[in-house]
Amino acid sequence: MQTSSFARFGIAGGGFFFAITGMANPFFTLYAAEMGASTLDIGFIVTLRALLPIVIAMPAGQLIDSLGPMKMLQWGSVLLLISLLNTVFATSVPMLGVSQLFMGGAIIIMASSLQVLVSNGDRETRNKAITTYSMWMSGGAMIGPLIGGVISSFFSIPAEGYRATFIASAIATTLFMLVLAWFSRRYPHPTPEKGEIRSTLSLKGYAASYRRGIDLTIHRPVQFGLVGTFVIMYIQALYMGFLPLFLDQYGYSAFQIATILSWQGLAGMMSRLIVNALMRRFSLEHILAGAGFLASICVVLTPVVAPNIFLTYALIFVLGAATGVNLPVSIMIMVDAVGEDQRGKLMGLRLLINRFSQTVSPAIFGILGSFIGLTAAFFAGGAVLVATMFGFSAYARHMARAGTTTHSSTSTPQPTPSQED
Repeated sequence: MQTSSFARFGIAGGGFFFAITGMANPFFTLYAAEMGASTLDIGFIVTLRALLPIVIAMPAGQLIDSLGPMKMLQWGSVLLLISLLNTVFATSVPMLGVSQLFMGGAIIIMASSLQVLVSNGDRETRNKAITTYSMWMSGGAMIGPLIGGVISSFFSIPAEGYRATFIASAIATTLFMLVLAWFSRRYPHPTPEKGEIRSTLSLKGYAASYRRGIDLTIHRPVQFGLVGTFVIMYIQALYMGFLPLFLDQYGYSAFQIATILSWQGLAGMMSRLIVNALMRRFSLEHILAGAGFLASICVVLTPVVAPNIFLTYALIFVLGAATGVNLPVSIMIMVDAVGEDQRGKLMGLRLLINRFSQTVSPAIFGILGSFIGLTAAFFAGGAVLVATMFGFSAYARHMARAGTTTHSSTSTPQPTPSQED
């Protein structure tokens, strides 16, 4: 099979994968609350989702480079299935915490592998595939919560409805694993050197993988992309973990919450249609900073609009568009700075930063929410994020000027990102 066929599978697989997680994750906090978990408990349980990825991010990225993205996708899908089944059969809040450890490991392995799968080819082909992958990802994030909301609405007991969505997600994961096995048999897997895998998994190799990943941050585009994606993922984790609980306080039904989250996914998918137009008018650095600033303002305004469902839809649409722009733009900024043989490590590093932000976000927000309430927590957290984005915007201007200077000093003109399409 041609490389483009596997890239298309990566694009479609990304949509399917995010539909599966979109079916399960939005209802997890509601399910935990039904089982008696407090706001503080939920904050720390959701934090566990990001804990394992922090530990395995860089070795996973190196294994993707050594074994290939298809084999690692298979390992990740096994972890995903274990997580979902554990949630279905959980009888206590600590068991839910264990399921989130597996969920976190599955997400970082599968998301990194899918991104590597679609990042091959020349710059124009690669950027087009990344943008298309991002659209499918947002489409999955839109459809997943909607399907989960429909399933849960058939049950009069909320906990039974949430459990049914986890069962449906587990069935979908099994189907994905069967299709993945068919493609994996036809994929040209790289052959690792003798002892390479054992070396990677050893304590010395484990430390070396993080050192090699951190070495990638000497590239300024990598630094910038990581900072930008940290802020956006912090906001995304905050919304995914606590927006359902917050809207539940205002009497929103599970189906209404699901449609709002689906609306966010739709906005993210539609925003990918304007990425090329934005790239023709602005630098990638300015686009990323602007998206983060918009998303931060949305956090501050959330308590203001929450009582009105129509204003909530409007705000979530803006947030979805801002976060939707982040993924392709941050990857484009970083991926040009490294070679193909380092992209597994790069994606592992990117997702390591994402998971670190998703560890900090629910933990801090859960503590704030338990002491001052969710409304005040949204105001306080949003204000800090807006202040942070002012500093990030200044860094964006500096990066854009540095890029212009570097470009003008080269003897051979190179195409800028805004001229690609």
